[in-house]
Amino acid sequence: MRAGSTAPGSPLPVAAWALVLAVLGSWLLAAVASLTGVAPASSPDPTPLSGSATALADAGEDGGGTGAPVVLVGIPGLTWDLVGEDTPTLQRLAGTGGSAALVARGTAVTTCADGAWSSVAAGERAGAMTADCRSSTPAGSGEDGGAASAAGPDLSRLSTLAEEGGTCVATYGLRPGLVGGAAEAVEEGLTESPSLDPGCRIHLVTAPAVLPGDRSDTLGRVDAALGDLALPLGSTLVVSGMGQTSDLAAAQLLVIAPTRSVETAPTLLTSSSTRQAGLVQLVDLTPTLLDLAGVDPPGTGLPGGAVAHVSDPADTGRPPSAASPDEAAAGLATAVTLAMSLTPWVLGALAVLLVPLLATGLALRGHRTGRRLLAGVATTILAFPVAGFLAGLVPWWSTGQPWPVLTGLVLGTAVIIAVGALGLCRSWPSPLAAPAVVSAVTAVVLGVDVIWSARLGLVSVLGLQPVTAGRFYGQGNVGFGILLGAMLVLMAACVSWLVERRAAALTVALLGAGAVLLGAAPQAGADFGSVPALVVGTGLVLLTVLERRWTPRALLLVGGGALVLGAGVMTLDWLRGEGSRTHLGSFVQAVLDGEALGIVTRKLEQSLGILVSYPLSWLAVLALVGVLVLVLRRPGRLDALWAEPGIPAVAPAAVVAMVLAWVLNDSGIAAVASCLTMLIAAAVVVLALSPAGAAAGERAAAAGPGGAATPAGRGPAAGDRASGTGR
Repeated sequence: MRAGSTAPGSPLPVAAWALVLAVLGSWLLAAVASLTGVAPASSPDPTPLSGSATALADAGEDGGGTGAPVVLVGIPGLTWDLVGEDTPTLQRLAGTGGSAALVARGTAVTTCADGAWSSVAAGERAGAMTADCRSSTPAGSGEDGGAASAAGPDLSRLSTLAEEGGTCVATYGLRPGLVGGAAEAVEEGLTESPSLDPGCRIHLVTAPAVLPGDRSDTLGRVDAALGDLALPLGSTLVVSGMGQTSDLAAAQLLVIAPTRSVETAPTLLTSSSTRQAGLVQLVDLTPTLLDLAGVDPPGTGLPGGAVAHVSDPADTGRPPSAASPDEAAAGLATAVTLAMSLTPWVLGALAVLLVPLLATGLALRGHRTGRRLLAGVATTILAFPVAGFLAGLVPWWSTGQPWPVLTGLVLGTAVIIAVGALGLCRSWPSPLAAPAVVSAVTAVVLGVDVIWSARLGLVSVLGLQPVTAGRFYGQGNVGFGILLGAMLVLMAACVSWLVERRAAALTVALLGAGAVLLGAAPQAGADFGSVPALVVGTGLVLLTVLERRWTPRALLLVGGGALVLGAGVMTLDWLRGEGSRTHLGSFVQAVLDGEALGIVTRKLEQSLGILVSYPLSWLAVLALVGVLVLVLRRPGRLDALWAEPGIPAVAPAAVVAMVLAWVLNDSGIAAVASCLTMLIAAAVVVLALSPAGAAAGERAAAAGPGGAATPAGRGPAAGDRASGTGR
């Protein structure tokens, strides 16, 4: 491998090690701070709800039995913004009980009331029986509020589990379909003051649907009826949004309050499926009902987790503006909802602002001013992903105009990072300097956020998107793509700046190992799809840096190592036990249960379905193919890229890593798109700032529109470090 182009006395070798140590050191310090309680834990410390309910039941306050009654009141369309002075009962319950934002996701992103009730009854995401939520749940149209079709939801699984636990399920206003087991149905819903069956410990009560904004008296009637509902002594009341009443998916309200004379301290709620303070998903309600009713049959296989209190206030992750748990839950519900709905608007606004400037810089690249503009805009685009995460430090969702505020925050933060990086690296003799600094900042922020429970990722337009149930914790596909791009840029910089081959290989190995550990650790990324892509990508870069050809044996060792490491991580997570596993360990259990093929098939269908449902995703496919062509052909007009020794060493491995990220994730094309954004933006900066790129731009400007094109050919470094690929 040709030695790096670093001159004696250059600050670049020191800068390379400084950036590597800054990234890895920040992750290590974040992990130590989390373990010692100085910083937020990766997941909140839960306190089971069933303890107090069972104690009351054992004391005889519920009339006997081994569990306590639990009453679920499902209100379609109930969101936190509807709770206020006009809803005194809901306000009181939220102020004294446990509160959370509820992700009411069935098999579709927008789940209507019938699909929501079916999900609760089945204990897993169920499909809606109607396509239009607005027409299926008209306000004041009856007690079921459109909550069920003529056949109603299938209660057979829930009622069978209840029967195995020695009790039954009673429904009020809900027309059950298949009931199986023990179930009792009463026609009267919430507003008709139903009498609860004392023989059952699980009660499902429907209420009229509430439309967004609710300018009718429906919500007032529901709130009054909720206050008048006669509850068994010692029971637990669960008030939940039960599906959408519009075509917009939104996080809904969940309040759990025990009915007792002694006041309880308000708390945020969590579950093992979300691992987030103040965030619960719909399928968590089924095991919660069973848990509160004292039903714990073995081997239920429910995907959700029983809801619990957040016991440590330090783990709540409350927004700065929140003064109480219910306000924190309401703020989180608003934030995650807006983070999803505003994504196209924020990205569109930034594109409208930056694309014309980028085009102007490209048109004027033959002039110094044009190249400066091009470098500045490209560096800003490179900083945009981390700026999207950092914007979550400010409660933009609580402002009157969240869209312009969020757009301004992201753009302003990206500009500050870009200007700082370009200013810091002004004297560094490498066009990779500014991209490397921005990539290091990106890696630090995303890594620390993942270790500290991904609270910034929850409210970022490029984050986890929990409203769609994309992910609730750890490292999402978009975040992984951003981190992968940042790692590749840093590797390219280190290989370019370090003269000694072993030193360059060591930095690449350290960055790759750190990123793999971050993504694989159940307490951090918990992302299996990231492990093979990172291991293979790092291994291929190391082969090139160490001047080893990409022989079949070498590729087999790299690929086999990735598979062994991935399998080992999943097995270790599986050994932690059912209550502590992430989806990594759950997949191992699925393999043992013979259900793995179905999971793999479903994920593959989702991955391919994105290309059909979102035609714009084909742009990422075309861009990936374009990058592959450039890497293979290396046109002479891009000599400035190949002149940086680290770029030809990293580029082929980057293509392979992105392909693996696409194949191994259910929405892997999102990871490809975000990684390509980082890599292409960094490449544009290099072309704009390098002397070779400036000369090429001046020649193109001098030639004019009709001038001769630069002959295609291999860049000056093409035969050096890239020779290790064995092409």
